[in-house]
Amino acid sequence: MKRKHVSYIFIAVAAIALFIILLMHDRIQPLPLMNKIDKRNVDKNDHGDTIKALIFYHAADYFVYQGSVIGFQYDLIQQLGKDLNRPVSISIESDPRKALQKSFTNEYDIVGYDFKRDQYIPWYIIESLPHSYTYPVLITRKKAKIDDDTTHVVHAPGGYAHNVDFSILNKPENWVLQRDPNVEMEDLFDMLEDKTVDYIVCNYNEAITLLPFYKSLSLGPRVGDNYARTWVLHPDREELNNDINQWLDEFTTTKAYQKLCQKYLSAQSNIIQRSFGAKKNNISSFDAYMKASCARYNLDWRFMSSIIYQESHFVTGLIGMGGSFGLMQMMPATGARYGVSDTSSAEEQIWAGARYISYLYKIFANKVADSDIYYFVAGSYNSGPGHILDAQALCEKYGGDSKHWPDVAQYLALKSHKDYYTDPVVKCGYYPGKHTVNYVAEVMNRYHGYTVTKQEE
Repeated sequence: MKRKHVSYIFIAVAAIALFIILLMHDRIQPLPLMNKIDKRNVDKNDHGDTIKALIFYHAADYFVYQGSVIGFQYDLIQQLGKDLNRPVSISIESDPRKALQKSFTNEYDIVGYDFKRDQYIPWYIIESLPHSYTYPVLITRKKAKIDDDTTHVVHAPGGYAHNVDFSILNKPENWVLQRDPNVEMEDLFDMLEDKTVDYIVCNYNEAITLLPFYKSLSLGPRVGDNYARTWVLHPDREELNNDINQWLDEFTTTKAYQKLCQKYLSAQSNIIQRSFGAKKNNISSFDAYMKASCARYNLDWRFMSSIIYQESHFVTGLIGMGGSFGLMQMMPATGARYGVSDTSSAEEQIWAGARYISYLYKIFANKVADSDIYYFVAGSYNSGPGHILDAQALCEKYGGDSKHWPDVAQYLALKSHKDYYTDPVVKCGYYPGKHTVNYVAEVMNRYHGYTVTKQEE
């Protein structure tokens, strides 16, 4: 019996030793972050009819164009929800490590993040059918001279998912791929332009999106095979997953899909040529005023930018319904309270607007969830704080969560119904709340876009 136990121990030790040897030689990839996943997130989590999606910030998949959030995966998931007649909630993640971790939880029905699928990954995730294909390309500086007798280091972000093949290049043995864990693709483009590095590898979709904003860089040769881009799906929503795959199977054969690819995944895309570009951190010509005023009142200038775009599209001199005026479209009474009118300069209006937004912020500070406070501020800017406070009171009365915007928004929309606007807890009476709910959604959608495309200052 002892010999039997000794044999088992010997086999176990040998297996562990073999695993370590293979791991050291890159034959086995460790399971990413599996030991760090919060087990509370692994429990079944049904999101009802809403399709809850996460998109990793990617130059072609998600960006802000003329005040609107667009992008290949963003539009694709919106179309999915429309065709399946389901509401869609899309979140954005710009940290690749967090995106990778969230791919292994069931927090989302769809995770749009490209990461290396090694031989063990399929055991832990469910993948959709491909939603698109791409391939790796070399990016160089224009007119760069390549010395075939020296070693060339090609840089890629640490989480770069594609297999790179240098066999097409002269003397492929002289080309070496180096993954840099602390930089993103846009950082590498900057480094290449600044001559900090000499070569980078990028997938074609990102390359054609970024290159118009780097005039000194050029698209090099293809250095790898086609790569299928798929979504990570929720493991417990089998019916929804089947619907998603059936939809992908059908939609990817349509002219609408071809137009979507032409819009975002083509070098001839008008959207790409006209967009702000990843390099530029400006939103408007008034950024300096907004950054200064928001710093004074401890606000995010990108939130204020989203409000101004919603109100005036950064056009000065506008006079709206009820006499609202200027960039902030303040009503005359509110403007008078903060010392501005339709004759005030853009700078004066912006400073007054920052003071007013700060006032609204203080109303809800410590009364709502920190993650939701800008939703309440945006709603108050549109409707006045009284109607938002009414909606909170109704929410509390009927058992909702008055600290979170989604619950409060439902009751704000109900304030157009007599049973609700005549309720004793309501102080401000009738209000067509659906307009404000839509206003908040547009402002916050744009603001979230700005947070991943424009630096905070």
